[in-house]
Amino acid sequence: MISINYAFILVILNFILLLIVLNKILYKPIKKFLIERQKKIASDMDNAEASKLEAEKLVQKKEDELKASAEDVRKMKKAANRDAANQAADIVKNAKDQEKKILKDTEEQLVHEKKKAMKEIESDLTEMVTNLSAKFLSEKVNDKNDRNLIKKMLTERENK
Repeated sequence: MISINYAFILVILNFILLLIVLNKILYKPIKKFLIERQKKIASDMDNAEASKLEAEKLVQKKEDELKASAEDVRKMKKAANRDAANQAADIVKNAKDQEKKILKDTEEQLVHEKKKAMKEIESDLTEMVTNLSAKFLSEKVNDKNDRNLIKKMLTERENK
C-alpha cells in the first residue's frame, strides 16, 4: 500500500513555504517593479511622441517665419532698388537741368562780353579814326606817308 513518508511531506511543505516566501519577498516586488517600468516606458513613449509633434509644429512655424522674412527681404530689396532708380533718375534730371542753366548763363555772359567788346572796339575805332583823320588831314596825302602814318598809329595803339 501506500506508505506515508514524513520526509516527503516535509519536503512538500517546505516547497510550499518556499513558494509563499518567494512570492511575498521576490515575485511581487519584481512584478510590481516591471509593471511600474512598463508604465514609465509607455509614459515616456507618449511624452516622446508629444514632443516630436510639438517639435514638428515648431519646425513648421519657423519655416513659415523664414519664408515670410525672406519675402519681406525681397520686398525691401525691390523697394530699395526702385528708390535707387528713382534717385538716379532725379540726379540725372537735376544734372541736365543744371547743365542747361549753366549753358544759358554762359551764353548770356558771352553775349554780354561780346557787346562789351564791341563797344570797346567801337570806341577805340572811333578814336583811331578821329586821330587818323586829324593826322591825315594835317599832312599831305601820299601813299608812303599814309602807310607810315597807319604803322605809327598801330604801334601807338599796341603800346597802350
